Amino acid sequence: MLSLLFIGIRLEQQFGFVRIGAIYLLSGFGGSVLSALFLRNNYISVGASGALFGLLGSMLSELLMNWTIYSNKAAAIITLLFIIALNLAIGILPHVDNFAHIGGFATGFLLGFVLLARPQFSWMESHELPHTNQPPK
Repeated sequence: MLSLLFIGIRLEQQFGFVRIGAIYLLSGFGGSVLSALFLRNNYISVGASGALFGLLGSMLSELLMNWTIYSNKAAAIITLLFIIALNLAIGILPHVDNFAHIGGFATGFLLGFVLLARPQFSWMESHELPHTNQPPK
């Protein structure tokens, strides 16, 4: 729940309720689908951990996609990888549905590329606009 609190608030402040809500719900669904495919006869799992891993996956894809706008890149990637590793370590405990975690992470990672893109205007200015030093006629 602490991961959800810290990650969810940060993402919602940057990208809005609708985008993050869509990622959260669809990642939870993606985790449940993968869990149902691989754990047919064993047991039924219930929880929001697949959706939480979806938010982690979307944060990773957002970080990779918008790498140039981060000022402290090393701290951002190390912090995110630490949080992901900590949550995966909790998955070692018995009766934890790791298929839901993997399915949610993969769904969130892919949705992050679609929903969390930030335009990089500095690249467009340097590559597409004409460079003229003459005043307009």
